[in-house]
Amino acid sequence: MKPIVLYSSKGGNTEKIASEIASELNCSYIKISKDFNSSTVNIRDFDLVFLGTGIYGAKPDADLLNYLNEMNLKNNVIFALFITWFGRGTTDRAVYDKIKATVEAKGQILSENCYSCLFEGPSIISRRLFPKTRGHPTAEDLSNARKWAREFTKNKSSIGKKVEEISRRDDKT
Repeated sequence: MKPIVLYSSKGGNTEKIASEIASELNCSYIKISKDFNSSTVNIRDFDLVFLGTGIYGAKPDADLLNYLNEMNLKNNVIFALFITWFGRGTTDRAVYDKIKATVEAKGQILSENCYSCLFEGPSIISRRLFPKTRGHPTAEDLSNARKWAREFTKNKSSIGKKVEEISRRDDKT
């Protein structure tokens, strides 16, 4: 498995998680922003892509979503999602579903094994509205992200089966 971490981050919380995952897997992590030049990374060189985003108004970061919509893949890639958010309602599921639909439209698979982490908002108002997020991501959150990534990559048999499913589906079309 050759992994890479691609993420978008507005306040730095998602970047902290991305850094931990990349450190655990000894791979690169790259921030996707409006100014990101997609020619700087050839996603075709990787077979496992960890995607990270915050949740903004029940939606994933627009820059990451634009990147995913524009990517052109010919090889089979497994995507794994990690999310930072306030923990309000089911917005995490809405974001997962949106990313999944985008990735699957490109003929790829988004793993159901998603990592979710609370984060502290940048304003005093958000801290008052969402007090349980104060101080996140914590050292425990970062450790859990590392563990999630490590266990995800160790489970090569299920990842391999997913890649085989994609290959069989591609062969039929």
